Amino acid sequence: MKNLISSLTTIFVCVQFFSCSKEPLPANPFDSNSNDTNSIDTNQYDPYSIFSIHKDILKPTCANSGCHDGNFEPDFRTVESSYYGLVNVTPIKSSISGGTFPYRVVPSDAAKSMLLQRMTIDLNGNSGIMPLALEPKSTYNKQKSEYLQRITKWINDGAKDLAGNLPTSPNFPPSIQGVVFIQGNNVLSRPGKYEAAIATSAMNTTVYFSILDDKLDQSQLKNCTINVSVTPDSFDIVNEKSLSAGPEKIMNGIDGKSVKYWFNFDIESMYTKPLDVLWIRITLTDDKQTIQLPNPNSMFAIKKYFALKFN
Repeated sequence: MKNLISSLTTIFVCVQFFSCSKEPLPANPFDSNSNDTNSIDTNQYDPYSIFSIHKDILKPTCANSGCHDGNFEPDFRTVESSYYGLVNVTPIKSSISGGTFPYRVVPSDAAKSMLLQRMTIDLNGNSGIMPLALEPKSTYNKQKSEYLQRITKWINDGAKDLAGNLPTSPNFPPSIQGVVFIQGNNVLSRPGKYEAAIATSAMNTTVYFSILDDKLDQSQLKNCTINVSVTPDSFDIVNEKSLSAGPEKIMNGIDGKSVKYWFNFDIESMYTKPLDVLWIRITLTDDKQTIQLPNPNSMFAIKKYFALKFN
């Protein structure tokens, strides 16, 4: 009798258990390996995007050991480093004519982009055409025309980033190309490239400035003023004076090449004494920002380049 009761109890418990159980769980999508990147259809990617250009061209062709693998700029190891190392970045190597290609990639202008020139022309006759070496299994030589056409279209379409956004054009601050001091008709000499110009006391001096801006001609710069002090780092705002504009003069710049000078100022030196030093600072505004040349953080050599010493 006891065995019969025990058996019935076991059957009852089992019936209750299975009658209360939930529906079978759905299949786990992660039970099988669905993350095999080799099975991704790369045709789904736009061949003219920076992603595909990096994947098909820059990484397998240029990021080889000892080349653009972090040893040399630009770094083509990742799509991000490729993009930010190319677009609106000034090239290290210039063309044989100099100054032809302002950036490695100029958005919307493949003809002015250094990247394509380096891949098609030996710019200075001894550096070769990129890529200099290829992996044994490289498809670059067979597909070179296609690859160059893809890069050209990406650039001319605006050089969009990974998200498909057009890059923001950089706005660099104005920089000095030259400071020249003149007494009478004589350009004052300097004992060294970055030394103060040597002037004769008790004579008026005209100082000329050559300024370079990436967006504007120097004649379009605004709010251009000058301040003169007897110390290099302390300028009284009360002494701020407006610079005169024009006429244009062509004289040597800081690197010895001829450049255009536009802004100037007459320094009345009749009361200066021998060994006096005048320190000069100019302030100007381009299309977005106001800067000082030199500024408090400038190297002392630059501050001396703006200075005038009387004998």
